[in-house]
Amino acid sequence: MSNDASAAEKAEPENDISAEQVAHYLKNNPKFFIEQDELLADLSLPHESGKAISLLERQVTILRDRGIEARQKLNNLLENARNNDELFDTTQNLVLALLRAENTTEIANITQDQLSNHPNIDACEIIIVQRKGLNVSDSIRVDFREKLQEDFSDVFRLKKTHCGAITDDKIEYLFPSVGNIRSTALCPISNKGAVLALIAFGNREENYFNINLDTLFLDFIGHVVGAVLDRQLSKPAS
Repeated sequence: MSNDASAAEKAEPENDISAEQVAHYLKNNPKFFIEQDELLADLSLPHESGKAISLLERQVTILRDRGIEARQKLNNLLENARNNDELFDTTQNLVLALLRAENTTEIANITQDQLSNHPNIDACEIIIVQRKGLNVSDSIRVDFREKLQEDFSDVFRLKKTHCGAITDDKIEYLFPSVGNIRSTALCPISNKGAVLALIAFGNREENYFNINLDTLFLDFIGHVVGAVLDRQLSKPAS
């Protein structure tokens, strides 16, 4: 092997530098380009329009996009906080009103009236599970457990609020007098593990009630109404 060939081999790097190594170095040395004017002059970044842009322009674009994303996340957090505050006020008013209820009909009417006042609830229906000796006004919706359990099995099985898409015929069943409901939340009114009734919430926005929605307050409402309703239903018939 000639001396020239040996020198060339020694001049070649043993290992290529990876993109990850370059990125790691630049991240740890953010001022690297300050003294690299010639290198900066040779750099170009492709733009969506096909026109090359400077590194500074690209940096400004990235920071602007990150700022927009951060503002969107902050707005979402603030919106959730406002919704929770409104739901807390609704829950507080509901509990105070239920303390004055004297029978099953009043419990159902108070619950529906109080929850219907929430600004993000376009429809609210209470359906009590039929049972022997149930005494309610004809204005209160009642249906058989078998029917409700078959149509809304997840609510009875999990005994938790269920949010998500349901079929049009079920929406029509839940909200027969309100049109254009596009998302629903079904909250079981339960006590001691038994589902006594259902609260159906409807919203005209397609994804307002979705599977990622925090249902803590709704579940709490179901337990509170369930405790009051169970106490009333357990009273001996006069």
